[in-house]
Amino acid sequence: MKPVRHALASVFTALALGVVVSCATPPAQQNFPELSYRHLPPINLAVGAFDIENRYVPPLKDPNVEHRAPVPPYNAARQWGIDRIKALGGPDRARLQILDASIVEVPLAVTGGVRGMFTRDQAARYDGKIEMTLEILDPNGRRRAFVTGRANRSETVAEGAPIAERERVWLTMTEEMMRQLNQEMTQNVERYFANYMARP
Repeated sequence: MKPVRHALASVFTALALGVVVSCATPPAQQNFPELSYRHLPPINLAVGAFDIENRYVPPLKDPNVEHRAPVPPYNAARQWGIDRIKALGGPDRARLQILDASIVEVPLAVTGGVRGMFTRDQAARYDGKIEMTLEILDPNGRRRAFVTGRANRSETVAEGAPIAERERVWLTMTEEMMRQLNQEMTQNVERYFANYMARP
């Protein structure tokens, strides 16, 4: 009987260790696409230099969550400037200022009591905002022209939504805001920067 008991004990030990290992295994990390704007036509400006200034400082704490997003909005806005704005030469310089690039979590009321046990409410709303200004500065640093773009988007998630689902929501919000912002900035540049456009 002892060999049998020993064998059973070994099996149970192995099963227990397997449960512990499986519980300790971290969830698979998601691979999110990078946001790029190189497929869009460049905005060619008759300036000698172009720089990007991120004036938005993320709080890095609740209720702000943009720093936890797969692609933080301020990174997406900066990438837009890198990919689209081209300095082709001239006495002036261009500067892109990122003024806001936030995603804020707003808790929503959920059903309580027994009824709440059978109800899956929307538990949180995420409010996103990106705002930036593109300006032309003369050699003395005086502003000669500028355009501003703003984009907003809100999405909700259900209670108990895993972090992977929330990350997808934040990424989608950033993509949609940048799509809106790109359209607005392009239209404003074409309208107000006619004297500062350059041909390649």
